[in-house]
Amino acid sequence: MRCSWKSTARGLSTAGVVLGLLGGVPSIAAAKTCNGLLTIDYVAGPNFPRPGDVVRVRLTLGTGSIQGGTKLTVNRLRFDLDCNSNFTLGIPCTDEGAIVEYEGDPTITTTCAGVTWSSGHAVSSSPNEVVFTPSTPVMIPAGQSIPPGFCALEFDVKVLSQSVDSTPDQIEEVTGYLASQSDASCDNGLTSSGQQSASLPLCPTCDDNNECTENVCNQQDGTCTNPPKQDSTPCTDNDGDACTTAGCDGNGTCDQRHMVCVTTTTTTTTTTTTTTTTTTTTTTVATTTTTVATTTTTVATTTTTTVATTTTSTAATTSTTVTTTTTTSTTTPTNGPFVCRTPGFWATHAGREKGAPNLTQRVIDAAGGCIVICGEKIQNTNLDNANSAEETLCVNIDGESQLQLARQLMAAALNCVVNGGPSNCSASGIASTFSFCDGVCQNPGATQTSLSQCIEALDCFNNTGGTPAPGASCNPGPGNCDNRDLPKSICKAEDKCPASSSKKCNDANQNLCTVVGPGEAQCTSGLKCGGPETCTETTCP
Repeated sequence: MRCSWKSTARGLSTAGVVLGLLGGVPSIAAAKTCNGLLTIDYVAGPNFPRPGDVVRVRLTLGTGSIQGGTKLTVNRLRFDLDCNSNFTLGIPCTDEGAIVEYEGDPTITTTCAGVTWSSGHAVSSSPNEVVFTPSTPVMIPAGQSIPPGFCALEFDVKVLSQSVDSTPDQIEEVTGYLASQSDASCDNGLTSSGQQSASLPLCPTCDDNNECTENVCNQQDGTCTNPPKQDSTPCTDNDGDACTTAGCDGNGTCDQRHMVCVTTTTTTTTTTTTTTTTTTTTTTVATTTTTVATTTTTVATTTTTTVATTTTSTAATTSTTVTTTTTTSTTTPTNGPFVCRTPGFWATHAGREKGAPNLTQRVIDAAGGCIVICGEKIQNTNLDNANSAEETLCVNIDGESQLQLARQLMAAALNCVVNGGPSNCSASGIASTFSFCDGVCQNPGATQTSLSQCIEALDCFNNTGGTPAPGASCNPGPGNCDNRDLPKSICKAEDKCPASSSKKCNDANQNLCTVVGPGEAQCTSGLKCGGPETCTETTCP
């Protein structure tokens, strides 16, 4: 425990101020002095305490010369918890407020033989002065210089807050005897007004006015550090964009686009068919006329008449279709892209050279063990395999545009998984660009313009965290996402995660196997289907 002294020990009687301090001058036989000595030490607790810390105080008692007498009798000892240094320091001092709290008499210990000390002071910062009274007066012979002194008492105090006077990083305290109360007197009839001041050094506030950094004081040496707060710690959102949420980026910067929205529109079509049927009814009515026979002399006539009446109705069927379209929009907050890595990074971290971890495989595993890009199933980082991320990433950068686009899609998918989203980047600001460009990669008739624009847009995302549409200028995301640490689930602290597949990537670049294009047929293993593949397929349809 370190303390900072404000003055030297002093203990003088009013009669001995001059004569008792003139070294080398013969003493006058009739002169009297009563020099009580005191010191303050901080013997336990942090060197630079903060509010809430407990510090142990030691008050050591001693004596200087006592001309005309032989001893000092101590009846009381006073200690002022905190003093406003803008005023004169003495017993009593000007109270600074609720700055230091006395921790109670049970914390008192002493080396004064046969004596116990008490104050009756509650565990409180008030009153500011603690008055210690010995169970029996402490008698100290003359000439008990400090160190080592005659005896001492110790007790605990707690720092409640920073100082509020002109020395905010120090709390001044005093101890001593009050002559007017005969706290300490010599056997020559004089009283001692001995007193001592000291200052307790505090940790500074260390505030760098940055809400994304911690304000940390080293309690050993009092120095300040401002480490960045944890990634995604909320910070002031002031960009006026309802679709972004601000958050600390893990590097001490408040990133206004730390959380971005992805709006998904779902259309539901409901078809209702109504059929109306009219039933046909046919009614036949038969009328019979009775035959009448008329007889004359020579002629007989019989007439029969039958009338049939038929009513025919027409059957009609009516069909009505009603289509209702309901559109709903949902907004999903997503992380990202907080961490980004280039295709070259993932290509050279996909092996175990010199015992290093295979980070690329860890990300594939985190995605459920399978990623689909450009209609191709990616499961491993093996060489000469049609399902290998390494064979996707390690291609000639001046080669075919489709291979280059597949390379950027592969890196983007890995980056989206690293940031906690799905491998199709649907929860990222690059969602629409990724979906469009994945389709371009699968289209054998895609134009060179579409291929080039997609390569550039995804390259911006993988290098800077930007989320441009194909053909738009790169819009780098804030905070240098390429410098941010990978999640601990991917790069563990003990791994250190160095490049782990430089030679392996070179071998992949030299062989004939490619995941897309004609080179897929040259791979010696893996799924090589003519059409789009899925994660559930083990054989080509």
